[in-house]
Amino acid sequence: MAPVPQATVRVSYGARSETISVDAGSVLSDALIATGLPFEQPCAGRGTCLKCKVMAAGLGPDAISPLDDHERRGLTVAERAARYRLACRARVFGDTEVTLAPIVVYSNKIFRVCNDHKRPDAPLGLAIDLGSTTVAAFVVTLDRNQVCAGGAGLNQQTAFGADVISRLAAAQIGPEVAERASVLALSSIVQAVDALHLSSNARKRIRKAVIVGNCAMHHLLLRAPIDTLAELPFQPSERETRRFQSGAGDTVAPAGANPFADIFPPGVEVLLPPLIGGFVGSDALACLLYYGFDRAPEPMVAVDLGTNGEVMVTDGSRILVASTAAGPAFEGVNISCGSRAVDGAITGVDLVMPDGSATGAISGVDLPTVETLHATSLQHATSLRLRTVADQPPVGLTGSGLLELIYKLRLAGVIEPNGRLVSEHEVFGDRLSIDVQESPEGPNAVRQFLIAEAGAAVETLHATSLHLTQHDIRELQKAKGAIRAAIDTLMAKLDLAPGDLTRVILTGSFGSQLSIDAIIGLGMTPPVAPQIVEMSPNGAGFGAAMMLDPGEFARAERIAAAAEQVDLDLDPEFDRLYVRSLRLTAD
Repeated sequence: MAPVPQATVRVSYGARSETISVDAGSVLSDALIATGLPFEQPCAGRGTCLKCKVMAAGLGPDAISPLDDHERRGLTVAERAARYRLACRARVFGDTEVTLAPIVVYSNKIFRVCNDHKRPDAPLGLAIDLGSTTVAAFVVTLDRNQVCAGGAGLNQQTAFGADVISRLAAAQIGPEVAERASVLALSSIVQAVDALHLSSNARKRIRKAVIVGNCAMHHLLLRAPIDTLAELPFQPSERETRRFQSGAGDTVAPAGANPFADIFPPGVEVLLPPLIGGFVGSDALACLLYYGFDRAPEPMVAVDLGTNGEVMVTDGSRILVASTAAGPAFEGVNISCGSRAVDGAITGVDLVMPDGSATGAISGVDLPTVETLHATSLQHATSLRLRTVADQPPVGLTGSGLLELIYKLRLAGVIEPNGRLVSEHEVFGDRLSIDVQESPEGPNAVRQFLIAEAGAAVETLHATSLHLTQHDIRELQKAKGAIRAAIDTLMAKLDLAPGDLTRVILTGSFGSQLSIDAIIGLGMTPPVAPQIVEMSPNGAGFGAAMMLDPGEFARAERIAAAAEQVDLDLDPEFDRLYVRSLRLTAD
């Protein structure tokens, strides 16, 4: 058999570059994944998200396949002229050069609480939250239990898809892909620790690290068997605490590989806390510890919002936990103009009234019904005011911006309770249109709302008008509906009513940035008083920091043993509540 022709792909990412040889005809995204350089493919290569844009230049006339229909639809004229391609659609037949755009994670900007970790004799610990999208790292002084600083980076497994199911499916393809997923997770941890900008002296003083994550992240990181996790009944193949030491073997299972041998200084103790069950992992356990669920005297709820949403409820005695697939809408993925929290990303929206005042927070204002809409002054809003990261011109819509935009458009009567965009509106009618891709009534006709004109965006190749589409609203409905249905299901099992709750905590990189009025007004949480709703930036990360203390780690293990996991996939009540929770109403 004749050997398969080869092609060389040289990939540049900032100052870094990698060169790889692939079989001629290989999909470009496969080559990019193999390099280990940061690369995003939220839809796992299905060609639906149109976000895997890279600059690719063949060194010969037929080195890259011609544009296909997905690319002609998803790339602007300017992007095509600049030789941008969709990595999941382009195929490589000859030598090719690829340039990856820098991936910016806004939380990469280090935050510092104090300089206690700079004491020359202070023993240090690392607390790491291995999230599906963002990997957060915190440095902690072990002698004073002080969280000093934090930083973050992108989970590079996004090359296999934004959601954990896509990544588990990829890992099942074969051992090489599973190994690549583990390597990308480790590389992401290194990137997050590097974001802390620790001195060489500080790195030498690291004695312990605690890594938390959901069940999928745990299994992919350790290359644990995933068959039972990827298929019904979706249970982990292992749950117990795992202990490693950098430069040595796994002290719990000596026969197992030690993935941390080289990424931490020699002699560092690495702890992975126990998993609770299902898709409820050690990140949820860290939240339970941090928010004191085992010591709560009265009913409370906590939700770790992300692609995979963990819901935790206690009545002051029992602790129930569940995981629900909220989808990536909260992360700005699968949204037509979705964006991470980069400079210019829209994080909030105000309705501007005729006198020039903006609504801002609208505590106590009920969402209008058809009957009451014309009785509220909000109907008379004249325009929208966008709030963006660093006050830069708008370039995209974050998850928090998406939620507040939909809330404000509900207040103004532009979006109906069922989530449908109205066809006409007295004030915002000129912003409503139909994006006709085949015919006005055809299957690809999409109703949309203009958020910002192209002229208001930063002048880059990607600068286009920003729209909220009917599809975007549906994605948000599904995400918030899954969270609300999970909360209601667990509360029902404990015979709790909304009025019984004393605390409702929203955490995660997304959960800490939400408008309380929006989440209550759109029905993401039960109807509770706004004053009991708390925003917390990273309960999982701070809980991991607590676990650096041996006593708190032992307490976490007791919580894991006591918590009761509820399998929502097998609960008929959840399905009923989910359908009800799709409505954009505060009830």
